[in-house]
Amino acid sequence: MLRKLEKYELLEEIGHGGMATVYRARDERLDREVAIKVLHPHLQKAEEARSRFTREARSVAKLKHEHILEIYDYSGEDSEESYIAAELLTGPTLKVYVEEQADLPAEIAACFGIQIARALAQAHAQGIIHRDVKPENVLLHEDRLVKLTDFGIAQMVDAQSFTATGQVLGSPGHMPPEQFETGEVDERSDVFSLGTVLYYLAVGRLPFTGRNPHQVLKRIMDAEFAHPLRVKPAVGAELARIITTSMARQPEERFESVGAMEEALVAFIRRMGIDDANAELARFLAAPAEVHAEIQARSVAALIREGRAALGRKDRTTALDMFNRALALDDGNEEVLRLVDSIGGPDRRLFVLGGVAALLGAVAIAYAVWPDDPVAQDTDAGLVAEADDAGANDAGRPDARQADAGEVADAGTVADAGTREVVDTGPRRGRDTGPRVRHGPRRVEFNPRPQNVTIQVDDQPARPYGPGFDAIELQSGEVHRFVFRPTDDCCEELVIQRRIPAGSDDYEIVAALPYKPARLYVTARPANVVVRAGRGGGATGRTRDFILVPMGAPTEERTVEVAAEGYQPFSRSVRLRAGQVLTIDAALQPAP
Repeated sequence: MLRKLEKYELLEEIGHGGMATVYRARDERLDREVAIKVLHPHLQKAEEARSRFTREARSVAKLKHEHILEIYDYSGEDSEESYIAAELLTGPTLKVYVEEQADLPAEIAACFGIQIARALAQAHAQGIIHRDVKPENVLLHEDRLVKLTDFGIAQMVDAQSFTATGQVLGSPGHMPPEQFETGEVDERSDVFSLGTVLYYLAVGRLPFTGRNPHQVLKRIMDAEFAHPLRVKPAVGAELARIITTSMARQPEERFESVGAMEEALVAFIRRMGIDDANAELARFLAAPAEVHAEIQARSVAALIREGRAALGRKDRTTALDMFNRALALDDGNEEVLRLVDSIGGPDRRLFVLGGVAALLGAVAIAYAVWPDDPVAQDTDAGLVAEADDAGANDAGRPDARQADAGEVADAGTVADAGTREVVDTGPRRGRDTGPRVRHGPRRVEFNPRPQNVTIQVDDQPARPYGPGFDAIELQSGEVHRFVFRPTDDCCEELVIQRRIPAGSDDYEIVAALPYKPARLYVTARPANVVVRAGRGGGATGRTRDFILVPMGAPTEERTVEVAAEGYQPFSRSVRLRAGQVLTIDAALQPAP
């Protein structure tokens, strides 16, 4: 025993923070072990510190939830030594666990996120904003679940002010922009922080890092983080969208509540064959390696099933999202490769670029460019490659397509996750149909669609497309890399790699940047949502879940229909914008 503290025997120190030390202790009266959090001696007389301690005790004491640390006792404001007695948790923090586990399946990351979201929903229902959600404040317990702890800087929603000193409280790497901009927080602020935790769980590293807190906060302000798919393609497009939505720069672009975020996570794991997040997490914690392999096999089967269903709806974007993740989990899966090969029209979208080799290359690129990559936050498109139907850039050689692909690979260039890397299929002038021409400089003309793009050629600086830069002279016979980046958020970045054939006339590269899907969020009681097909195709989903609507133009008029049993159908015409979020309220009326 270290010492006595009233009725508690302090047995050993188990944690130490900026405000307090945590001990494993024994309650003499009830003969049970507890955790005792004792305010540091030098803070015992600090009014602000004692006030925070009181706030934590009172806030958490009224939160009864299986995923929130239970408070047993509090010393009181007038006590000579301030302490809180709570249940003794058995496991490490999430931070330590991820460091030791290294590679969590995306489904398990989502299960963790669901439990934390449920804890926060309970707090929010009591008018409490946590304000400091981070991996260090989530602990495992009994190898079956997690508990949210440390409500020390929690804020009551109706509080007039939080601190007399005006200091910014919270953990820089997990703070939403509004917390240090204005200090005004609401439920969506905890949504942002939970998004950073989910990123950490799914990807294995923090989204916002830097040499000092100032640099970290600046990156949060600039929404500058490496897209989850860029760092770890096995995360998959669906979970990546949940993460990036929760971490949106503007609160109104995030999930409106942790409940909505939880619903999205539950929908994700259910599509992967998991009905009970608590049970699945308990199974994984008991036997990580065995359950990991089982989850991977089950997820690949689910992704193939979902991808097939999307193809049946002619929803190629969703199908490719599913197939991309399936190949990230199971490189070379022949069934997936056949399905991808079957996709297409006249263009014949043939293959996911290089299978897992490209995906692993994308991860390597992500680590190479972060944190100094100015476009670190990328689009979440799949790694889809397009190939010529006819075969080659150099006419007259039936094996030219394969030769070009091999030379591109030899050049060491691989698509970043979150961009489209293609061998362009558009019309090209100057195909060589006559005698061979010796290689030399050749004028390459750009034809981007849309035209509001910047173009980077090989390692040269990117330049805006326009009258001053609509063509470039390049050495023929060599592989060149062209990066087309949109200057607004309507489209996905497009990367084209091309061996320029010899010739004397201009050689044209057509770059049709894929439009990003619009995101539709319908607020209403639980109901089915149908978005009627337009140029990009239709979409279906549920209320209070983000519905991705494929776009074939920058803006499209669509009809949104909402239906629930026992209610009159709802229909509205809306204008969707590629890459943008539209929220509508569907007030369903009871059926007569």
